[in-house]
Amino acid sequence: MSQKRSKTKRRDTVKQLADGAQRVLQEPIMKALLNQSTLTKVQLETLLIDLVVEDEHGSHIPYDRKASFRSKRKGRTSGVSRGAFNRTLGQARRNVTRCLYTMLLLAYLGLFDFTLFRPFEEIATRIGDYRKIRDVLAGKTELSDEEIESYSSAERTILSALEELTSSTVLKSELSKRKSEP
Repeated sequence: MSQKRSKTKRRDTVKQLADGAQRVLQEPIMKALLNQSTLTKVQLETLLIDLVVEDEHGSHIPYDRKASFRSKRKGRTSGVSRGAFNRTLGQARRNVTRCLYTMLLLAYLGLFDFTLFRPFEEIATRIGDYRKIRDVLAGKTELSDEEIESYSSAERTILSALEELTSSTVLKSELSKRKSEP
């Protein structure tokens, strides 16, 4: 294979990976999780491009090239500038780091021992199972009605559970919950 065709094939592979990262952002569960996270959609997209695309490609991709894969908005024909990409990436990394430090703080205080975190653990397990189902079904060319219903049912269950997590009583102690009941 000529060097030019090899380079074109690598570029196409990276573009497909970036497009896949952008498609993930359209999934209903992803949207629900993102709405309640500390990341913006642009920050998450940038982080996905930086981490996932490069790891899946198996070699370093320069930031100006990664910036070209960001979603096209407001009349741009391709991505964003390298500077904009790097600024957004820095914001995303800071937000993720702060979230992780918050989790470590809660662990340090021993708050994970309280039952109020169980719903989060349960939904995390359901999401893991859902992703496994999604990955298996993604490899198929045709899906049966049963597979589609199973996938849709799992998605509805998770979305419903996520909706419950946004309740104002989720992060209350059991005593506070009982006090506020009519």
